Amino acid sequence: MRDQCLLVMWLDGFRLDYLKEEWTPYLCRLSQRGLTGEHQPLLAFAGIGASILTGVSPLKHRIWTEFSYDPERSPFKWTERISMLTKMIDAATTRLDGKGQRAKTAVAHVTYKVSNRVSHRTYTPIAHGIPLSMLHLFNVTIRHDIFHEGCLPISNIPDVLHKRQIAFRVLSQSKMRDSQIFREALRLDRNVRVIFLQLRELDRVGHLAGPRSDRIRQSLLNIDDIVHKIVEEYQKFFQLDIFIFSDHGMVEVNRTVDLLRHLKKADLKEGHDYIIFLDSTFARFWTFDEKIKERITTLVGKAEGGRVLTEEDFERYQIPAEKENGDIIWLADPGTLILPNYYQGSNPNLGMHGYAPEVEEQNSPFIICSNDVDARKIEYEATPMDLFATILDLLHSPIPPETEGRSLLTAQ
Repeated sequence: MRDQCLLVMWLDGFRLDYLKEEWTPYLCRLSQRGLTGEHQPLLAFAGIGASILTGVSPLKHRIWTEFSYDPERSPFKWTERISMLTKMIDAATTRLDGKGQRAKTAVAHVTYKVSNRVSHRTYTPIAHGIPLSMLHLFNVTIRHDIFHEGCLPISNIPDVLHKRQIAFRVLSQSKMRDSQIFREALRLDRNVRVIFLQLRELDRVGHLAGPRSDRIRQSLLNIDDIVHKIVEEYQKFFQLDIFIFSDHGMVEVNRTVDLLRHLKKADLKEGHDYIIFLDSTFARFWTFDEKIKERITTLVGKAEGGRVLTEEDFERYQIPAEKENGDIIWLADPGTLILPNYYQGSNPNLGMHGYAPEVEEQNSPFIICSNDVDARKIEYEATPMDLFATILDLLHSPIPPETEGRSLLTAQ
């Protein structure tokens, strides 16, 4: 008898309609002999991955976006002591246009690395467009790679596996490129019982070239081939269970909106009247005066291409209604990109996610192949928390009672 192994493949940015014979022939064959269905993401960025690995929503694990307003505990607090220099750098990189974007990215990367050493973090953010003079006001919500044991406020899958003494291996996009992950995955460790592969090529190409581009089709064929080769290799040595999913799909960008331009017209001063963080599809504001809050809410509420989230939205989308996440949150409409923002700078992307969950283009497929599972398609729309419960069920491991999802193996 061969040893049992669970292969978990997280294909970042894999849209539901990518699963078709001409683009992903091997994945289609897997889906025909396994359990398949549809996954709907949360309205979140970092919070989606945290929910997949903990089985609870951002309301419990408290992680929603990559950055929060937290000047007291900011790992970048040291930059406040060189405020004159950071202001000069901000001014210089703004004047340099395209070259300034590259310079700003380089300076931000070095700043993050220094901050890692100061605060003993290992996680490096990718938001290189935050003004350096404002960086000391923000904290990162994840201190280490999310697959790191003990990195999240509550128990995650690596914690569970460690506690149960199940040997596992993680090959993640945060540590290496897809080509390296592929090579490492083929170096089998016969003692491992769970292997996580997180591949990001589809997400990267989807952002840059768009979800319907020729480049994305080529990436899909490449990913399909990688999955095929890895599965075949593992099946030689293991009794293999396979769980393939994505955290989100991708929406084609068809317009941009400059929220900073709207604010400049209102004669409001950033850093004095308000603080802003520009995620790609969120604009988050912190204010220090109720009248200013009302002015900004009215102002951005009139901006085309999005809307201000209400208290009902916070509850419906499971967003932690806390000061560090924003006093005012403006959410872009599907296909709208805030530009400039702190991730893409002034460079427009052709694909984006991070919209309201009901936007269908963000949905993604999942595939489960196991000797214990009959081939069928389920109608139930899975959540990130269900993915957590399913991984544990495939391992015949108890699902914690606080889990907010259910195993897809028993869904209808």
